[in-house]
Amino acid sequence: MMSEHAVYCCTDPKCNRVVLKDTDIGFECPNGHSFPYAAGTQVPVFACQPEAVNEYTIHDAAEVHDNSLRWVFSTFDTNEDALRESLVSRLGLKRGDRLLVTGAGAGNDLPYMAKMMNGAGEIFAQDIAQQMLLAGVKRHAATIEELGVDVCFSVSDATNLPFQDDYFDVAYHFGGINLFPDIKKGVNEMDRVVKHGGKVVISDEGLAPWLMDSEIGKMLIQNNALYACAIPLSLLPENARDMKLTWELNNCFYVIEFNVSNEPLNINIDVPHVGKRGGSIRTRYYGQLEGIDPELKDQIYAEAERSERSRVEYIEALLRSGLSEK
Repeated sequence: MMSEHAVYCCTDPKCNRVVLKDTDIGFECPNGHSFPYAAGTQVPVFACQPEAVNEYTIHDAAEVHDNSLRWVFSTFDTNEDALRESLVSRLGLKRGDRLLVTGAGAGNDLPYMAKMMNGAGEIFAQDIAQQMLLAGVKRHAATIEELGVDVCFSVSDATNLPFQDDYFDVAYHFGGINLFPDIKKGVNEMDRVVKHGGKVVISDEGLAPWLMDSEIGKMLIQNNALYACAIPLSLLPENARDMKLTWELNNCFYVIEFNVSNEPLNINIDVPHVGKRGGSIRTRYYGQLEGIDPELKDQIYAEAERSERSRVEYIEALLRSGLSEK
């Protein structure tokens, strides 16, 4: 259940993600922080919710969730195997990959992932709801290992993951991000721990915009308010590449895919504009000055045109001349 190569790091911000030491009772930080195993397991606990605070932390949480899923697949006339295989296939998993699954719950996606890894690789499954995650350990750990894939479970916070930067090849989230206390942090953490060029797939309840004001859309939202959740496109990292947005479950469940990049966007903000105004993206953004008398502005623009220079060139020349005289 624990990969020999598993590496966890301290989640205390003062420790700067220092690597933890594995002990008989859990993980220890050189700065004195400790993270015990959940009772009777080798599942480290980095953060968890109190028991019975929601449906995911009650004693029979996994069974309650199973019942909800059966309702979903029946309501939307969807085959569970086909849906999970379709979503997991978007990761483009390869033999030997290291995969992170956030909000893994009872781990229902994990066997599908292990099969696609062709007998070698590592899966790290985390959830902050200990009851759900431990149910996933019981249900799937042995099956995944039989498929030749190492699996590591952790009770942890998806908005403060116990992993170093660039640790994973791919990251996956199926259902639950709408309930994160800080969705942007959850997305940023997946982006942080995935290597440059790696893939992130995120999906959850959320109606396609054209259904929001329809009668069926209003019925779904009244039944479950999560269907009204905004699709978190504005929360994606600035450098996200090749983003795709699609829907499953009859356009009621959004799926976001993007590739991770550690490089800035390839946009040259210094290419000069040709024309009356002149300047560049950089100068137009950073070089704005205080307002002046409108009549004086018109005179300057007219003089710039007579001199056959752009407005930016003419104004810059005036300013440089004035500064040089001083």
